Amino acid sequence: MKDYRFGVLGAGNMGTAIVEGAVRAGLFRPDEALLFNRSAEKRDKNREKGYAVTDDYTKVYTACETVLLAVKPQNFDEILPALAACQGEKPLVVSIAAGVTFAKMEAALGADTAIIRVMPNTPLMLGEGATQLVKNAAAAAEQLAQVRALFDTMGVTVVFEQERMLNEVIPYAGSAPAYLYMFADAMVQSAVRHGISGDDALTLFCQTMIGSARMMLQGDKTPAELIKAVCSPGGTTIEAMRVLEERGLYGILAEANDKCIARAYELGK
Repeated sequence: MKDYRFGVLGAGNMGTAIVEGAVRAGLFRPDEALLFNRSAEKRDKNREKGYAVTDDYTKVYTACETVLLAVKPQNFDEILPALAACQGEKPLVVSIAAGVTFAKMEAALGADTAIIRVMPNTPLMLGEGATQLVKNAAAAAEQLAQVRALFDTMGVTVVFEQERMLNEVIPYAGSAPAYLYMFADAMVQSAVRHGISGDDALTLFCQTMIGSARMMLQGDKTPAELIKAVCSPGGTTIEAMRVLEERGLYGILAEANDKCIARAYELGK
């Protein structure tokens, strides 16, 4: 019997957002979660919220039923050998580290360790995440369902059967917020040049993104059909679209996505 239901090894922005989302959803109480962070200041803040805290990350591994590995990928070479040396019943391991493969974790923790890799994106911190999951052979379907239920409370989830799909999907969810922020920044800069305040431009554009996303999620029209519906012949939008097509927007995005995916595979070596 473990002392805690859930543990977070690396209670930074994303790790904290996940445990707080689970608590808000009523999956467990704050005192049923044990959080590790090297910062004494952050540990104190989490303690004030009712969480159990520790400065020993191996305690999270030994004392919790489920352990969220939320440290940076480059820290795994340090933590995995220490976790491998821990005695007792193994927890369910949930990793959100990009590029850290099952093979790497299993080589240290053992192939009998139940592991679920999860790729959330930053909007999860607002409860609007798009998360992908895949389990290793040692993890049971019930454990996958349990973890999916957790992340379902913070947005939408997709489950893959093959681990490599976590690399293939990165541009379309994990990295996509940065694409959208860059597009928004370019739109605001353009608006300012035309005499519109930056705040007004950002408000209008953000609401337009929200509304457009909802129209696409209705599913009755494809993105291509929705583009055509906005582009009246001889109108304003079609002129803008002509520039984007001539400058090769689709090709630019395809190349960017390919580079993003290639880097994900490099990180996993």
